[in-house]
Amino acid sequence: MNNRIDMRGIGKSFFANRALDKVDFSCVSGEVHALVGLNGAGKSTLMKVLGGVYQKDEGVIEHNGRPIEINAPSDAGKAGISMIHQELSLINELTVAGNIFLGRELKQGGTPFLDKREMARQVKMQLDRFGLSLDPNKPVRELNSGEKQIVEIIRALMSDSWLIVMDEPTSALSEEDKDRLFEFIARMKAEGIAIIYISHHMPEIFSIAEQVTVMRDGVIVLSERTLDTTEDAVIHSMTGEELEHFVKPHKEIEGDPLLSVQDLCKSGAYDQVSLEVRPGEIVVMTGLRGCGAPELAKAIFGLDGDYRGTVQYKGRPLKPGRGPSVAVRDGMGLVTENRDKNGILPPLSVRDNIALPFLEKSVRAGLIDGGYIDKVVDKAIRDTSTKTSSPDQEIRFLSGGNKQKICFSRWLDEDLELLILLEPTRGIDVHAKADIYRIIEDLAERGVGILILSYEIDEVIMLADRVLTLYQGQSVSEYVYPNFEKDQMLADMAGAGQPH
Repeated sequence: MNNRIDMRGIGKSFFANRALDKVDFSCVSGEVHALVGLNGAGKSTLMKVLGGVYQKDEGVIEHNGRPIEINAPSDAGKAGISMIHQELSLINELTVAGNIFLGRELKQGGTPFLDKREMARQVKMQLDRFGLSLDPNKPVRELNSGEKQIVEIIRALMSDSWLIVMDEPTSALSEEDKDRLFEFIARMKAEGIAIIYISHHMPEIFSIAEQVTVMRDGVIVLSERTLDTTEDAVIHSMTGEELEHFVKPHKEIEGDPLLSVQDLCKSGAYDQVSLEVRPGEIVVMTGLRGCGAPELAKAIFGLDGDYRGTVQYKGRPLKPGRGPSVAVRDGMGLVTENRDKNGILPPLSVRDNIALPFLEKSVRAGLIDGGYIDKVVDKAIRDTSTKTSSPDQEIRFLSGGNKQKICFSRWLDEDLELLILLEPTRGIDVHAKADIYRIIEDLAERGVGILILSYEIDEVIMLADRVLTLYQGQSVSEYVYPNFEKDQMLADMAGAGQPH
């Protein structure tokens, strides 16, 4: 049976923010429909409306021409729609078959005992149907990322799904696993399955998709058959008009490199990457998630010694995996991409979180100098415009933006020489972003070298003196301010021009 979903005039707002504005989107069985756009374009919101995670404010969803209501994920499931998120939802301790039948297990007759043999048999039939070799009785913890992805898809298919939404499905896959996934997708298309494929990777989109739709600022700006459009047209539709950003202060970047990375390699993460950061220079690494930049930054800071190549800092080689305490003593700082997991200690106060890197410096005659800590904390709160009721307030009660400012404030120290920032404005509002940008510029003006990872192209262009684009662990191009080519940077990040 041919199936079709039509979303017509879909609108969705979050308070004053119009996330979706009268969006029309369709997909049909037996095709891959690629959905692309920059961060915040609205593609995830649209798919969450289709998946029942969010409820639309206006518009209609039709299945085979008949209006349906999708107010919860269970409604989407009844309509044959499944979503596979980047963060897979498998239980490692269960087998392949146990995960696929989770919540709808088969029983032996009228007994409470599981019929594991029959569940494994049915899963094997589905695997054979698509030419997949996977043991239904194997624990999921023993599978690689590509195999786990396949388990998620088989679970959806065995729930009678005809439409599967895949969100960046190849972000954690090896080349071998990608090829295996694409073969599986081709077989699913032949079986009449529809796939909505969210990705920024141009080679993938143009090799597996029949239709591509581009979203920008909550609206559809392009929707074409892939045979009738080009990578350049898709990328230009994503970016829109030229960015009108503030004029960066003119800086003369002089002197010897503070940080010099030469031919750094780590299997499965990055390969032959070289870069330099001079005092007072803001260097931004950018790419898609999975480009290898976070792993590279952590190797530079001493959190990972499993690499080949050399890292020189202040003219001398750094020992791999030397540890963060040595990095801090050397004048380095690091703000991680996940502040709640790795950046703060939630049960502690604002004061204690700020004071952590300064405790060793505050010791006088074997005791912590409370007066020194008070001055450090007060200055950090003032300099970062952090909103808190008191330095004694538990940090977990602060907003995301104010938590991020606390993560920054730890490094506002006269001894800081190199600051590494991973997604410094992730998940914070525009006002907090403005404060973070000001802090970064102030530090650079003071002579601090700054190395940033950002996936937001507008932010990259706004902050950088120099940009290094990465694609699948390899450096593609380097751009020096003011010669930034936004469309070309996005093309680098998406692998445009790379072999399909």
